[in-house]
Amino acid sequence: MAQENPDNLLQLGKLGKTFQLAGGLRFYPLGDAEAEAIFSLPFIYLGGFGKTEIREVKEQGKDIILYLTAALTVEKARALVNCDVYAPADLLPETDDFYLDDLIGLAVFLEGQRIGEIESVLEAGMQDILTISGDSGDFMVPLQAPYVSLEEDGLYLNDLPEGLLDLNDA
Repeated sequence: MAQENPDNLLQLGKLGKTFQLAGGLRFYPLGDAEAEAIFSLPFIYLGGFGKTEIREVKEQGKDIILYLTAALTVEKARALVNCDVYAPADLLPETDDFYLDDLIGLAVFLEGQRIGEIESVLEAGMQDILTISGDSGDFMVPLQAPYVSLEEDGLYLNDLPEGLLDLNDA
């Protein structure tokens, strides 16, 4: 059942535990834009399983529940738990926010000087952690920190707490 996925996919989130007996799965979005986008998509791609149509999306309290054609029963849904969820970038709705996957490869500046680029985005509960790769090594920065500013041309770090990054010795 494993299928190839197209190259222009952005990760939206991950599937969690099953929900009730109709094959529903909890959807854990990477961010707010991804949570909104899932409601407008006709299909998604699941890591390792390929394309599947979305039968229904509904909110259940704080949870988003997906019903997929690949999971018509709870038994089939269980096989999809922990799958990464992707969607074609050209199908995603415009947003005032940003899609976390769009941050990969973005230049990172410290006090106006380019120091590297974003390698990955890690989910860590209430805070997204950016892994940044640069000439002085790799380091991590919380995306929602007050010293982080996301601009069109890159991510800017200003007025960092002392000792957070030791790049001066590199």
